[in-house]
Amino acid sequence: MTRQTVPSIMSSRRHNRRFMPVVLAALAIPGWAHATMARTLPTAAPPAAAPDMLGSTCTAVHGQMGLRVSLMFGMYRPHGKKITKQEWNDFLRDTVTPRFPAGLSVFQADGQWQDRETGRVGHEPSHIIWIVTPQIPDLSDRIAAIRQAYTTRFQQQSVGLSITAGCSSF
Repeated sequence: MTRQTVPSIMSSRRHNRRFMPVVLAALAIPGWAHATMARTLPTAAPPAAAPDMLGSTCTAVHGQMGLRVSLMFGMYRPHGKKITKQEWNDFLRDTVTPRFPAGLSVFQADGQWQDRETGRVGHEPSHIIWIVTPQIPDLSDRIAAIRQAYTTRFQQQSVGLSITAGCSSF
């Protein structure tokens, strides 16, 4: 019997570009928030049935209830100038990490959106920052500061945001 090695989906950038939009779409739908919607984060609890179903599973895996925050950043300025790797790393180090020092993940993706001014559908390289955090009193302020800093610094129309309730265990 011959053993075959199957490469991990996450080990290939080509596969990540195809796979991540599907994963992120599936994760983002329940808590999706568009920049033109309310500027404050919801404080209401998820539907009553969800915590009970998720809560028992979360307890079984010794996890804790919390939030998954996904921030989506386009990597081109208006008129096509690319945000450099150094500029991105500086932003991540100086703006994001101090607000979420416990940890986060960064994914490279291919973003697609409809321009609010022209109506055209565009594509560009993007980064997604995924943060798992408990509900904390200043969470909305931290997120708003990151979004505002990025839109100002890199002349962006918006920074995408998705927040979903979930269970995490590390």
